[in-house]
Amino acid sequence: MKTFRNQLNSPEVLMYAPWGLGILVCLGLFNGALNHGGNTLDGLLSTCNLRLLDSVRSWSELGFWQLGGLMSFRSSLLPLSPPTQLYSSQSTLYVVPHLYAYQLGGVAGFFQMVRASVFCTAGAMAAVVGILSWLLTEERLHQVRAPRFLLGFILFAAFAVTFPSEGVWGGLWNSDDRALSSVLLALASATLALGLRSQRAFWHWLSAVLLVSGAIGCPRMGVISALTVLIGRYGLPRRDAAVRAIFSWPMTLALLGFSALHYVRVGLVDLTGRYVLDGSSILNRFGFSHEMRGKGQSDLNYESIVQAFGFVWRQSELMIGKLPWHMQLEHLLLYLLAAGGLFILFRHLYLLQSPYLAPVTLVTAPPLIWGVLINQSVAEHPDVHAITWVVPISLGLVIVLEKLIEALFQRFGVFWSVVIGTWFTYWCFLWQVQYFLRAYPGLRFPYPN
Repeated sequence: MKTFRNQLNSPEVLMYAPWGLGILVCLGLFNGALNHGGNTLDGLLSTCNLRLLDSVRSWSELGFWQLGGLMSFRSSLLPLSPPTQLYSSQSTLYVVPHLYAYQLGGVAGFFQMVRASVFCTAGAMAAVVGILSWLLTEERLHQVRAPRFLLGFILFAAFAVTFPSEGVWGGLWNSDDRALSSVLLALASATLALGLRSQRAFWHWLSAVLLVSGAIGCPRMGVISALTVLIGRYGLPRRDAAVRAIFSWPMTLALLGFSALHYVRVGLVDLTGRYVLDGSSILNRFGFSHEMRGKGQSDLNYESIVQAFGFVWRQSELMIGKLPWHMQLEHLLLYLLAAGGLFILFRHLYLLQSPYLAPVTLVTAPPLIWGVLINQSVAEHPDVHAITWVVPISLGLVIVLEKLIEALFQRFGVFWSVVIGTWFTYWCFLWQVQYFLRAYPGLRFPYPN
């Protein structure tokens, strides 16, 4: 007991205390804002959520495997007759917790799970960014003259820029199977980084399991992760055993194999002839179509391949084209700032041949590859796809804030570097909260269907 008290009073632990308090303050302010000035998380009757509700209700009444584990995907708050048509484009792993919640608590339990899943996603993403940022900063402290308090500041900055991310909280109304797989991919990246630091095989195995689970959760993400692993197999330094284990042909084949499970299931359901299967054409989703008229959740026209990155200036389905120009400009500038931070990070990791280049690539390459390949889908669903970019964008912002702190420390010392660095970090936090509150009217008004 005495040893434990001594550890709590050690300078290393006390260094993190004020930054931990800052995290708690930001968490309290964010939760307060969600229930202030007419805002509430009770208005979640969006088309996406109603489709999920109909699916879990159909599974509960008819049996999950009776429907082949596929979603009925009809937009209705009230019970409907048994479905004759099923949606085949998405895996359903991410909806399984909602099924159990519905069986335990009915419709209220279902919507409680919708809220809980977004809170868990925000916490997981913030933890991943915190782990990666801390490990990257620790590595730099061995190479350059920088203040030790950066290790605590980095954790505060990671939470402040990640937890209120619009890409996460927009999932209250619109999400799909890539949301769960994005979380699993992020956790796989963090566990791989922990394995590189600790040199323990447990973390390597856990990273592999998380990657495979992500492939089961979203087969499209599984195929793209396989491409990422294959590119890393030939394009990344592979001195470390953990990197060789993850970025390998066996992992590539495992990801492709587990991704194929969904399509095998769809084929078996189709062979029974009991249901009409509905889904999107792969050629359309890849952009090989002459059509430009909007077919996605938002009323967007698919006019250019550049629109795959349209989420950097427009995400909210209901407010696309309706926000003041300065809000869209600020949104764009924040993402450009994050992109600059990512460029600095990759340049640093590449020049040093850092082993952490592998986990950072693992979480950054898939959303980029997705935007290049599945072009039309991303262009017409910016609010849904944004979650895949949460960790890379947040990492970029954290790197920018870290560079700011280092520059201020060299010129003005500890006190002003802490004050000004914390100030700018808080502004990043506040701006994201404000944007979410203003650009997502579902917090205050019934969602149109």
